[in-house]
Amino acid sequence: MMGFQEIYIAILLLITAVYGWLIGAFTIGLIRIRKQPKPDRISPSGFVSVIIPVRNEAGQILRILEEMRDQDFPASSTEIIVTDDSSEDGTLDLVRSFAYDHPDLSVTLLSSLPEGPDISGKKMAIERAVARARGAILLFTDADTTRGPGWISSMISCFKSSEIQMVLGPVCFTDGGNLLQKIQTLEFLGLMGTTAGSARLGFPVMCNGANLAYRRDAFLQTGGFRENLKYRSGDDQFMMSSIKRRFGRTSLVFNFDRSSVVGTEPETTLRGFINQRIRWVSKSRGYRDPAVIFAGAITFLAHFMLLGGMLSGLFIPELLIVSVLLWVVKISIEYPMVFIMSRFFGKRILIGYYVAAQAFQLIYVSAAGLLGLFLPYRWKGRKG
Repeated sequence: MMGFQEIYIAILLLITAVYGWLIGAFTIGLIRIRKQPKPDRISPSGFVSVIIPVRNEAGQILRILEEMRDQDFPASSTEIIVTDDSSEDGTLDLVRSFAYDHPDLSVTLLSSLPEGPDISGKKMAIERAVARARGAILLFTDADTTRGPGWISSMISCFKSSEIQMVLGPVCFTDGGNLLQKIQTLEFLGLMGTTAGSARLGFPVMCNGANLAYRRDAFLQTGGFRENLKYRSGDDQFMMSSIKRRFGRTSLVFNFDRSSVVGTEPETTLRGFINQRIRWVSKSRGYRDPAVIFAGAITFLAHFMLLGGMLSGLFIPELLIVSVLLWVVKISIEYPMVFIMSRFFGKRILIGYYVAAQAFQLIYVSAAGLLGLFLPYRWKGRKG
């Protein structure tokens, strides 16, 4: 009869093998997407709506509006919709002032409605913006992000085929000063590699609302966010799954183009980082896409089982040896994906932190995966 040690090792081997197969498949998808030709930039033939949900972004909003002004896409074919989610600072006044000073750029401000369970939150702010949007293509980003002048034209070029309903854009953490920020930046490269590789294979498992585009008709035909309004987070992930379910897995693509990269700041403190990841995990209770659920479950189990094996190995040396060896296998399998994305984003200097980032990931994925299912989080003054 098998004892605890043998059973644990058998399960650990199985989970690690499945996880390794999954990462290997995503890496193959990433290699394929690297080799495919970039879509030609298309001449603007319609109207594009850029939607920026905001909540207390007085320190960021002018910068992103100036970036919108400096885009190489014609201003006559673009509108900027800033949709408020109950800001309590001077964000709205700054938007109004910018719109007044730049009459050549179409800037619309949608003020928030009174707080309430059915009318507040980022999803409802987006719903209001979509209802007012004139563009057939909707581009979404966050106020605390940066991008180059070719962002709009690069993202729009991916819609050349009428089959494409959603474009997932690349997001990268900007270089931070402390070790935590560097580790976050490196770890996030793996998430982007998974995003790109899984999309190329036709089984997208994640996306990022800081850089996302989809057709307005696709939003309307899927019913928007009406099925998941109770989750404050996840407007991007839920819409991705809805579009995939409605239009098929080939209707979504990843834009592997440096011109479309959007940058954002990593968390500066460990508490802020854990709070962020708990918020990300909390929306998983609403997932219905089998591919997303499978990838998330295997990822959590692989990290949790490896960490558990190492901790149990303090009392069972053989278990410690097996767990460490399988962890080395895991980080070896993930390395090609991270390296490819480090080259894409120009972050190869961070590769030196790879092992440290992997050790950190082992702990935080296990912790956030459990805590995110029942612990509340705070985001911009709200509890989730």
